[in-house]
Amino acid sequence: MLRKLITLSILQVSFLFAQTQIAVVDFEALGVSSNDAKALTNRLMIELHRTNEFKVLEREMLDKIIEEQKFQLSGCNADQCLVRLGEIANVQQIVGGTISKVGEVFTITARLISVESGEVVASAIFDYEGNIGALMKTGMANVAAQLTSIHIPQGDTNNPQVITNQETIMDVDGNIYKTIKIGGQVWMAENLKVTHYRNGDAIPFLKDNDAWASTSSGAYCYYDSDFVWPIVFGHLYNSHAVFDNRGLAPEGWHVPTDEDWIELEIALGMSQEESNKLGWHGTNQGSKLSGDTNLWKAGQLIENAGFGISDFNALPGGYRYDSDGHYEFIGEIGFFWASTEYGGNYPWSRRIYFEKTEIARGHYYRNYGFSVRCIKN
Repeated sequence: MLRKLITLSILQVSFLFAQTQIAVVDFEALGVSSNDAKALTNRLMIELHRTNEFKVLEREMLDKIIEEQKFQLSGCNADQCLVRLGEIANVQQIVGGTISKVGEVFTITARLISVESGEVVASAIFDYEGNIGALMKTGMANVAAQLTSIHIPQGDTNNPQVITNQETIMDVDGNIYKTIKIGGQVWMAENLKVTHYRNGDAIPFLKDNDAWASTSSGAYCYYDSDFVWPIVFGHLYNSHAVFDNRGLAPEGWHVPTDEDWIELEIALGMSQEESNKLGWHGTNQGSKLSGDTNLWKAGQLIENAGFGISDFNALPGGYRYDSDGHYEFIGEIGFFWASTEYGGNYPWSRRIYFEKTEIARGHYYRNYGFSVRCIKN
């Protein structure tokens, strides 16, 4: 049931929080195949959904409108044509553009047009030299970020230490993450999903359970090796990857230490004495990171997007067990690494659970697979 909700959420999650209704027209293909252009356009739709700025009209609905209205879509990339289609689709803005290739360089151009005024609201351009498969991740996320408007921070009326941050960051793969400022810290507001260290070296993806359990090097995976999970929950990493000196976090960021987590908890209202305790501690700090904990239950998790009052958005990505590589607790518990050793091979960590309002401080063996959040240096 939850997996079905995750699949649907790729096209639904931002509908509840978005501000502007838009449609995205297949980009014009110049020097690339029409199938490649369509695939890249589909990826842009997903990336625009993930910004939570837009309500993106689903492709099936747009195709149905085009068929019913007998609208000639071929060659419809001029602004006037796009505006007319936007009027028929009853959206506020519409996105069109081109995907071209000259030599080994791909260029993506896009523009976001107001249907009411016909004016270009925002535009984007992205050049990429390399494999078109890598462009799928790197290019469309970058274009979506360029087209996305920035909200003015509104803050958390329950805790003035917490504000929504304007800053976004990009990892070495081109994934873009929203951020959140809490007290004096700036955190990623999404779980990490990078597949390379900061120096460009690949992080091994370990699907095999025995290989996961026995490795002494950095590795990542995603829940049940099912590609749909990381779209929402990010990847799971062993702590060998966390401690690798090639760098797991983006430039200028790091995986939080135990002291960073303590500072976060204190900013959310926990006492210093309480924050130093092992196990479940605090009062409602876990709820402030995850939101209303009732929303984490499987049937409501994605429907309500899991957003907390601090927009930290600590979604429960579950974990991968260290000794046999099996997965547990997707949709129930979020496990997050710290980059500080408790002792030997047992780094510190934090857990957030939908049946608890507190936060759990603990330590686990290095070969567990946990989610990772990063914090600005």
